[in-house]
Amino acid sequence: MPKFRYEVVDAKGKQSSGVIEANNVNDASRLLKADGKYIASIKADTGASILTADISSPKLKTKDLVIISRQLASLLSAGITIIRALDMLYQQVESKKAKNVVGAIYESIQSGKTLSEAFKEQSAALPSIMVTMVSAGEESGKLDEVMLRLADHFQKEAKLKNKVSSALVYPKILAFVTAVVTVGLMVFVVPRLSDTINELGGELPALTKGVMAFSQSLVKFWYIYILVVAAIVVSFKVWKKSESGSMTWAKLMLKFPIVGKSTKMTAAARFTRTMATLLRSGISVLQAIEITSATLDNKILEKRLYDARIDIRKGMNLSKAIRPIKEFPPMIYAMVAIGEESGTLDSILDKAADFFEDEADSATAKLTAALEPCMIIIMAIVVGLVVAACGLPIFKMASFINI
Repeated sequence: MPKFRYEVVDAKGKQSSGVIEANNVNDASRLLKADGKYIASIKADTGASILTADISSPKLKTKDLVIISRQLASLLSAGITIIRALDMLYQQVESKKAKNVVGAIYESIQSGKTLSEAFKEQSAALPSIMVTMVSAGEESGKLDEVMLRLADHFQKEAKLKNKVSSALVYPKILAFVTAVVTVGLMVFVVPRLSDTINELGGELPALTKGVMAFSQSLVKFWYIYILVVAAIVVSFKVWKKSESGSMTWAKLMLKFPIVGKSTKMTAAARFTRTMATLLRSGISVLQAIEITSATLDNKILEKRLYDARIDIRKGMNLSKAIRPIKEFPPMIYAMVAIGEESGTLDSILDKAADFFEDEADSATAKLTAALEPCMIIIMAIVVGLVVAACGLPIFKMASFINI
């Protein structure tokens, strides 16, 4: 069905824009006017051009998901209709992507679709856990409670991500400073010193010749270095997204010392937290496993959970199905088994998630503590090589003068 891009003004004078599907421009105009809106402009949507295309990920940030979930939970619990709640939410969200998603959901419901169908249409921007839980909440009539659980889930997920990101800030700064210092020495310091050394004459050590040659090539052919670095980065990202590359990278992340423990604990925290949220909302174990596997950000664990899903479909309980997953801490199997026996699996998993989040935080802190001295040592080696390369010929000539 053709799409039409429009700009409208409502009875309160609020301007809004979006895209609507209709058979022709007259039908699109009629649908918009039926909502009591004045049409400022409407034209066929030709899609994104090179200049207007958004190359970033279509997924909403966790912060936006928290705002959407919590605001909808508050508005729905206050007895406000979903249409009115979405309209109020649209006015409150600040992110352009979030506005587009909320606006599209609003338009879908206005055209007669259910809330779950409207959310499913935005699956490119919304996580599968949100789409599934909204559908479950709509069927059970407890949409406000489900949205509140989602808000809590996304808030805890954001807290875990922020802890990992914050812990890695200092190593990233050190890596950046090391790169800047290296380039600065090679571009501004070494060329001047090399001119002075060449004027003095004498045989230069091999280290000095090598550093000077690298400095000269960096100054003359800097664009080639930039292209090479860009090619390496792009090639790595393409390889990482490929089937074999993603599996190899996932295996490395699980096997590396210190990094492996941080990866395992973070995955365990996400598994238990997501499973607890889904099960508490009435989602089946089979469906919960399928949704949870996509949140772990590791192809190896995703494959392991897929195998567990096959066993569960055959009638095996969750604790036995996930036991072959050796990448998970053994505590998970015991906690799941206890939860299944007592009938409190969701609450047990929620408590386990708190524990694993603390463990992930501790493992990430150890990773940071190990990275910091490594980066300092690398910086010291780089600066030391440049100083030695420039100092050796000077000391050598000074020794000749003394003689």
